[in-house]
Amino acid sequence: MADAVVSFVVERLGDFLIEQVVFLRGVRDEIEWLKNKLEYMLCFLKDAEEKQDGDHRIQKWISDIRHVAYDAEDIIDNFILEVEEGRTRKKMGLKAWFDKYLCTCSKHASLVKQATLYGIGTEINSLKTRLEEIQRNQEIFKIGSTDDAREELARTNERLNQLRRERPYEDNELVVGFKNDVDLLMSELVNEEPDRCVVSIVGMGGLGKTTIARKLYNTSSLREQFEFYAWVSVSKDYNIQDLLQRIIKSFKKLTTKEEFEVLEKMKEEDLESYLRDFLKGHRYLVVFDDVWDVEAWETLRRALPDNKNGNRVIITTRQKAVAEHLNEKTYVHELPFLGEVESWELFCKKVLPNCNEVDKNSLIPQDLESMAQEMVRKCHGLPLAIIVLGGVLLRKHPDEWPKVQKHMWRHVREDNVRVQHILALSFHDLPHHLKSCFLYLGIFPEDFEINAGKLYQLWVAEGFIKLDEESEEMAAEYLKELCDRNLLRVAEKKWRRIISCQIHDLLREFAIEKSKELNFLQFYDGALVPNSRRLAFHCGFQRFVSLDHSNLHLRTFHLFKLENEFAEIDQLQLICKKLRLLRVLNLWDLPFNSSQGREKNRLAEAIGKLIHLRYLGLYYTQIADLSPFIGNLQALQTLELQGRYTNPIILPDEICQAKQLRHLHGAFKWPFRVDNLTNLRTLNFVVVENQMEFNPMDLINLRELAVTIVGQSNKLILDSIGRLRFLQSFDLRVYDKGSPWFPPLQPLSHCKHLLQLRLWNTRPHCKLPTELHEFLPNLKFLHLAAFALMTEDPMPILEKLPQLTILELMHCNVNKLVCTAGGFPQLQFLNIYMCDAEELQVEEGGMPLLKGLEVTGSVRIPERLRSIPAIPWRCFCDWAY
Repeated sequence: MADAVVSFVVERLGDFLIEQVVFLRGVRDEIEWLKNKLEYMLCFLKDAEEKQDGDHRIQKWISDIRHVAYDAEDIIDNFILEVEEGRTRKKMGLKAWFDKYLCTCSKHASLVKQATLYGIGTEINSLKTRLEEIQRNQEIFKIGSTDDAREELARTNERLNQLRRERPYEDNELVVGFKNDVDLLMSELVNEEPDRCVVSIVGMGGLGKTTIARKLYNTSSLREQFEFYAWVSVSKDYNIQDLLQRIIKSFKKLTTKEEFEVLEKMKEEDLESYLRDFLKGHRYLVVFDDVWDVEAWETLRRALPDNKNGNRVIITTRQKAVAEHLNEKTYVHELPFLGEVESWELFCKKVLPNCNEVDKNSLIPQDLESMAQEMVRKCHGLPLAIIVLGGVLLRKHPDEWPKVQKHMWRHVREDNVRVQHILALSFHDLPHHLKSCFLYLGIFPEDFEINAGKLYQLWVAEGFIKLDEESEEMAAEYLKELCDRNLLRVAEKKWRRIISCQIHDLLREFAIEKSKELNFLQFYDGALVPNSRRLAFHCGFQRFVSLDHSNLHLRTFHLFKLENEFAEIDQLQLICKKLRLLRVLNLWDLPFNSSQGREKNRLAEAIGKLIHLRYLGLYYTQIADLSPFIGNLQALQTLELQGRYTNPIILPDEICQAKQLRHLHGAFKWPFRVDNLTNLRTLNFVVVENQMEFNPMDLINLRELAVTIVGQSNKLILDSIGRLRFLQSFDLRVYDKGSPWFPPLQPLSHCKHLLQLRLWNTRPHCKLPTELHEFLPNLKFLHLAAFALMTEDPMPILEKLPQLTILELMHCNVNKLVCTAGGFPQLQFLNIYMCDAEELQVEEGGMPLLKGLEVTGSVRIPERLRSIPAIPWRCFCDWAY
């Protein structure tokens, strides 16, 4: 984790040397030295971090380097702050007058600049001294020689792995639920497929993968079908030679000392050959438990012959990517979490182990039952958490249960070392670029559904992902990998992208504790962690305001909707004045107690001094005038404001000075200046009363645009929008019923990358252009809403769209919707809702790829389509490519 911190600071130092070259005369060499020294230490950090659990010397050494990196970052940001304030003073008219007539201010500015350079030089020299001492400590205490730590860590892991082999944490007598999963997996294992098949069980650590595998493995009816069977725990730190030896021992049941000695002397190649010859012609079943990478299987598969006689392999893994890339006939089963009923049953079995009653919950005192049920619900169906929680409460007097509930996850972690080990294994296996992204998830409240698009923008603003044209795409890949590693649960997925996700409370607690240790972030609980870089609240804000903030080095400030308290605008103004180094200021769904315009203006002025700000979320603040601050935020990437099409926000001319702006969320009245906004990717949304014209080169990188037409305009044309070269998603809404006019869509023919189109219309008698398929040949998603007043069936036009994959029709009131033979050649999902059509007719050969159909109301559908599964409404709302 420290390597991620230092890597980020080294990159910042490099950018700093380039961007501030004019202001760094006299200290450039010192900054170069600092950058090079940190780069040098990076060479040791990654290897050292992997061994730090076994050596306190390494922990201290890593902590010292991390603190130096954080201090270097503070020096950079404070210097930039002083430079920018100097530039601001220089622009003042009074100063210009003094410069011209008295020259005193120039001398003063020169002295200030010298003092600033002297200050940064002194601070960097202090860091040099500290780094030199850290390097000396590395040599004195032989921190580079990590053999002892390596051996201690290996011994620790071996003890835990041995415990897993002998008795996995999932106790067989506590198997609850998963009946359908076991039946499904059993059917895959006993089918008549002659080729060797691999059945992979995938899920989060502690979900019960080993339990299910062992239940299958111990089923006598399954074992009877195989001549040989073996169970091998692989683990993260495996040794192929050891694995092969254990497989042979399980298969052959060695009995003599001579046999053991011969086996122990064999090399890896000999063991492979021996095992292959031994199994030749025989039918076998083998379980590889806890597999972490594909390479382990690639080696083992060479030693396991495929005799075409129905051999079977079961693999358990936390990583979906491992299961999907085995180069084998594979069935991947993602294990679900337990339901509420099953969770409660498992808990009762643990808390009342000696009771044979079926209805065990009746034996739990009534005054404790609701408390226990609430704690079980917080486990969210994770068997490991439920079992450990039950064990904790079993040993506690009922009077102590409320204390356990208050600090539930702390008790769970402290009660069972395996819990911490299971979570730590998944974290330490992450590449360093994902560790920061994962720990950041601790900033969200319990059970919070995290919007993926917002998370991408936060990760980029935090600097976890390098800022370039593909930053958000890279963030989407990072999120997918975290989900595939089962460190996150996908809450909502629409077509090919994750819309929202959630983190299990146990993993969230782990992220928070790890973050405190690293000064990475803190979810405020009444006390401040010294030097924490990120802070989030959902309560306790009033107490925080009263504390001393002078030693805070915060870069991120999240204020979620507060519980039973309000935030005053003057309080937030005070926070902004004290936390000048903020990069992220985000007020999530936060209503303010004060509505005085003067206070809001003061807040705007205070925000305007946060020149490092990259993400600003002010959804509920209702700041009407942005001009006091928006022009100063030249590093700003994302701006999120409140707005409705009935009361849109008026953007000041200063908006064009935010040249790094990538995402603009709210409701904004057109026109406003877009020159210089060449980095803008999202504009959602614009309220237009008359015409919308602009130079497309000013918005050359715009990917997503939403436009709402109000009033009775008959003039709006889409010519400017049609020349947006990289536009991928366009949302057009017309909310006035006074005119039958609707903008012609032909200009969109120039948008070669346009994949998504949403059309919302309340104006009567509008028709779709018959040549729609000619000028939108690449369109994959189409939503038509409120075209109900059309007098003709739209299907003959829509079915010609060659790439259309998803279609939504809303308020379409024609008698019949007819798809002809060969129509909709690529359509996979169709949703017809709130429509008064009587019937959907699909001729033979129409919609050949349809695999999801949702029809609401009384619309009749063909018999052959009734077997197509329904797709929930939520999955249709915002498909994306």
